[in-house]
Amino acid sequence: MKEQLHANRVQLAYATVLGYASTIGIVFILAGYLVYVFQLLPLAVPPAEIATYWHLRAAELHKAVSVPSGWNWIGELGRGDVLSYASIIYLASTTVVCLVAIIPAFIREKDGIYTTITILQVIVLLCVATGILSGGGH
Repeated sequence: MKEQLHANRVQLAYATVLGYASTIGIVFILAGYLVYVFQLLPLAVPPAEIATYWHLRAAELHKAVSVPSGWNWIGELGRGDVLSYASIIYLASTTVVCLVAIIPAFIREKDGIYTTITILQVIVLLCVATGILSGGGH
């Protein structure tokens, strides 16, 4: 006889948020791609020229092309290439959103250890993403 496996509330909360966030992320990536490819907004690097820069390191790319570094991309969301980049950042940040969503479930279950671990994970990920501990952003 097969053993029945059941997801608990925390797993269901995480999966629900991940399902919505990843669906939105894929739509966002597709929209960013289309905006970039069809050049619906101004671009720093047109699609026809992008391959010429693939071999460059980040520092070299910043010298050759006007692309934002660190968190400066936020101020340039009106550009097609930056909008496409923002869609990738959104998708990468869904882990933090999912972790934040399960904290109340751990609290309801009075699971102090997992609540603490999850809060610490969120803090660490946010510190790394913002560059607070390194003195600069990524």
